[in-house]
Amino acid sequence: MKKILITGLSFILLLAGLSARAQTAKVKTVVKSQIHIHNNHGWGHGGQHVPGVWDAYIEDDKVYIDMTGEDWESGRTFPLSELGALPGSTEGSFNMTRESGTITFKGVFEGGKGHGFYKFAENPTFKAYLQQKGYTGLDTELMLHIFMTDINKGYFEYLAANGYGSVSNSQLKDLAEQDLNRKALGDYFTLFKTENYGHPSLDKVVELREHGVNAKFVNSFHEMGYKENIPLDKALELRDHGVSPDFISSFLKMGYKDISLDKATELRDHGVNPQFISSMQDMGYKNISLDKAQELRDHGVNEQFFNTLKELGYKNVSLDRAQELIDHGVNANFIRSIRDLGFSDVSLDKAQELVDHGVNASFIKKMKNKGVKVNTLDEYIKLRDTGFNE
Repeated sequence: MKKILITGLSFILLLAGLSARAQTAKVKTVVKSQIHIHNNHGWGHGGQHVPGVWDAYIEDDKVYIDMTGEDWESGRTFPLSELGALPGSTEGSFNMTRESGTITFKGVFEGGKGHGFYKFAENPTFKAYLQQKGYTGLDTELMLHIFMTDINKGYFEYLAANGYGSVSNSQLKDLAEQDLNRKALGDYFTLFKTENYGHPSLDKVVELREHGVNAKFVNSFHEMGYKENIPLDKALELRDHGVSPDFISSFLKMGYKDISLDKATELRDHGVNPQFISSMQDMGYKNISLDKAQELRDHGVNEQFFNTLKELGYKNVSLDRAQELIDHGVNANFIRSIRDLGFSDVSLDKAQELVDHGVNASFIKKMKNKGVKVNTLDEYIKLRDTGFNE
């Protein structure tokens, strides 16, 4: 990665910008612009970490800090107590020290929001400890993730006490990057016991974290009445397909009952949601079953299709008829193209017959250009059936 050098004048200007009462986003944009302009030089020596940019906001007793590095960005939540006294509108510094190193923040806080620069210094003793355990590739970025996840000697002891005595190099990286801190791990270990999941591998824990499957997610289904055990792979499937208790509840509110988790997944996969069903009901199609809604969605039957037919004067088209028309390739554009050739009285049955026999506007035009004397759509169908082509 390219190193960055900020000239003395640029550095003074940037620090002055921090003291101004500007919006956080504006400060961040200015800094990134400066970094981009001077990306052929280095700030620091010997591969030291380039000072990064931070934005933060305080909520209750926690601080969410978004930190941007040379070519990455990561946000984490920290206890407010761990940061000590924070600066106000006047620029100041504060530190956060953990076993893996220290982050020095410089900037301002106003109205519960802060921004500025930070620099991370590794703890060489802890890094040596990791190296003695056989871990490699401990670059500054990984060490910073290890810091933010608060991976320390006690962390490894905690893992071992819960049956994870061996942590590979790639697993350490995943644990750090996914912020699988001790509390997050504890929540998973409790979930595994409660749900009788046995002893999933660390790779499975990381996968669950990556996909947003946690105890809260699993319990939310139990709370709405799904008492049976939900296998981990099923929980992953639900999350990946966008099935949530809110999604299922939206159908329950419409009067649909006994929706299995498999059915909810199926509905999601086929694009069936309450809005789609409501649009059909608003057009007068009441009492649509979930299976029927799914079938309609699969065949492309929607509000727009009915509206385009209505614009041409076709009303009271049933759901089954609309599905049949779409399956045969009949739509408003096709009918309009036939009408434009002078055939104003085209029934839906006739339109479907034309499509089934391969008669379209292009065929009719070419027959006319060839001097074929035909006056009715039925005659064009006969021409097509007897082998005339375009």
